[in-house]
Order: sequence, then structure tokens, then C-alpha cells
Amino acid sequence: MKKRTKLNYILVGVVVITSIGGIFLIHRVDEKLISATAILLSATLALTAALLNLAYSRQTAREANSLEFQKRLQDNDEYIEHVRKVGEAIAKRNELDFAELAQPEQRSNEYTIAIRYVLNTWEQASNAIRHDLYDELYLYEAYKSMVVDFGLYFREFISSSQKRQVTFYENFSWLVLKWVIRKDSIKEKNRKKELKLIFKKLNRLAPKKIH
Repeated sequence: MKKRTKLNYILVGVVVITSIGGIFLIHRVDEKLISATAILLSATLALTAALLNLAYSRQTAREANSLEFQKRLQDNDEYIEHVRKVGEAIAKRNELDFAELAQPEQRSNEYTIAIRYVLNTWEQASNAIRHDLYDELYLYEAYKSMVVDFGLYFREFISSSQKRQVTFYENFSWLVLKWVIRKDSIKEKNRKKELKLIFKKLNRLAPKKIH
């Protein structure tokens, strides 16, 4: 994955720079300090290797968690059925009032149940991404269109929910806004106007600023 490639470049760069710098210092310093310089160089390389190993371990864990999350979605018949129902709601968006569906008295509505299930699933995933438990770039490549569409079509549902509790779908709103910002999300001209609108909507929805 991309992050792993970056870590490889960092490792090579640090080793090369440290080695060249160490050789330069050894030739420049007093003979009495050569031993101390060599020890310092070795310690620096060892520390760098330890830090990069930690970074590799964390990245491997994020990748494993992301793959496990993806597999859970693929194997979850309930999620798949709710996504199908959500797609049906989107197709009927001109007939349905999504803000009204978010009201407590509509909790037993089949579309409300499906929308909440899917949004809650991605709210949990977004929270994991914010805390570096999932590989964001991997999930972006796999789900960017779907997640952005959910954020676009259900912005009124989210807004209505957040009027009762501001933290509802906070992480999901953050993720949608972040993914919309990515260049590839606004290449389609016929969606550009809608996506500009969601920028403004989600900026107001997310209680916290994006870091």
C-alpha cells in the first residue's frame, strides 16, 4: 500500500543520509573521537530502525483491521440488505422526506431503520479511521463513491438527527467531508455543483474542525 511504500523510501533515505553523514564526520573529527562518533552513528541507526519498525507494525495492523472490516461488510447479509433498502430510498428521494425520517416517531419506518443501520456502520468505521485503527487510503479506494453518496443524499437526515444530539454522525460527517475534498471526488462535472453544496452543509454539521 501507499503508506508502506513511503515508509520504505523513508528508511532508505535515513540510512543513506545517516551513513554519508557518519562517514563525513568520521573523516572530519579528531582521531580520539572516532570511536564515540561511530557509537553515536550506530545508536542513531538503531533508533531509526526501531521507530520505523514500530511504524511498520502500526501500518500492518491498520491494513489487517481494514481488510477485516471489509470482509465483515461483504459477509454481513443484514448490512447488504440495508444497503439495498438505502438504495431504494435514494431512488425515491423525491417522494421521501429524509429530515422527517430522522424523527423519533419514524424509528420503525423501514427506510429509517436501513438508513440508521448503514450510517451507524460507517460512523463506527469513521471513528476507527480518525483514531488510526483503519487504513484510510485503502478504504477510500474501495468505498469513496458510496460513502460520499450517503453523505450527499442523507445530509438532511444527518442534520435533523444532529438537532437532537450534535454528536450524531460526527465522525461520518468528518469522513465524508474529507473524502469529498480529495481531487478524484470532484472530477465528474455533473456532480460538482452537488458536491460543493455538501461542502457547505457538512462544514456546519461537523462540530469539530478537521485537523
